[in-house]
Amino acid sequence: MLRVAARVFLGAGPEPRDVSAYETTGIREEPGTRHRLSRVPDTTTVVPALLPAGSLAVGGVPGVARLVGHAVSEAGSGGAATSPHWTPAGVLLGLLSTVPALGPAALAVSRPEPFGEQPWTEPLRRLQSGHIGDYVAWTPAGATLLGALALPGILS
Repeated sequence: MLRVAARVFLGAGPEPRDVSAYETTGIREEPGTRHRLSRVPDTTTVVPALLPAGSLAVGGVPGVARLVGHAVSEAGSGGAATSPHWTPAGVLLGLLSTVPALGPAALAVSRPEPFGEQPWTEPLRRLQSGHIGDYVAWTPAGATLLGALALPGILS
């Protein structure tokens, strides 16, 4: 998310050199606007700005987490426990685990060459090329895998 936000919304990093044959280019798509936009519309940047900010607020401020837990309980959580138990160590570990993500994201934006297409990634690029059908297929496949991994913990 950090790399994409830096590339898409901030325009950071060099322009891509070439487009893979397995990725969509948008050449045959109808334009979404009548003229070329000079900047990203505010309605497009609000969600990517609010989601991380909201996550940081819920994850870093115990009072906000309690409020969200109460709202989920009021909305009907199906009996699931929604009251988080915060500890200073847990909050600190959550915040500290975010910091190491900034390094690889900055490196991938500033120097995309080491992270570019490698011969071993070509089969993966064919499986997820960016077409809508790929997302439709991979969403239930990922949910099934996560369910299978969580099943032993649920049954015990």
